[in-house]
Amino acid sequence: MKPTTESAISNSTPQLRPARKEDVDQMLPLLVQAIDDIAYALAGEGDHERAMHILRELMTQEHNRISYQNITVMEQEGQVAGILIAYAGDDADRLDQPILDRPGRDTDEKHALVKETRPGEYYLDTLSVSESFQGQGIGRALMAAFEQQGKELGHTRAALIVEQDNGRARQLYERQGYVQDETILIGGHAYDHMIKPL
Repeated sequence: MKPTTESAISNSTPQLRPARKEDVDQMLPLLVQAIDDIAYALAGEGDHERAMHILRELMTQEHNRISYQNITVMEQEGQVAGILIAYAGDDADRLDQPILDRPGRDTDEKHALVKETRPGEYYLDTLSVSESFQGQGIGRALMAAFEQQGKELGHTRAALIVEQDNGRARQLYERQGYVQDETILIGGHAYDHMIKPL
């Protein structure tokens, strides 16, 4: 039997780490998979190719909602197996401003950027696991990492939104102690805003 090398161990063991700009090609599909039509509102663009280009740029820039600075990745087998995007609700307006100020942004109501979080919350903007890595506990590990980040940053409340017709995700959040406190409309879809004490 061959001895296991240290690099083989680190490649197969899931590893949480801060995102890097060069992860964007693996992170962008995970973002879109999780947020669906919100991607077009975020980009302020209805054309798919242009919207993806804009989101890609935003992810590699700094100081905006979906910047790599706000992303933690779960790396496994040398690939980004999952991502979480999180930030303080107090920073939401500042993080949205570069998105709203982008030249050429479509001002149509369907692309309105809705405020999803409140001051005083540590907000889970996005959690997404690659289809090829689902069912391995990565989503739970990312949720735990999100809540730990919130605690370390001194937050006392975590928050997230879930589309009302996404019963599977809602059950997951409820099992972890999240409770609905309001409903918001984004792009014509109803989302439940859920909170949990940290």
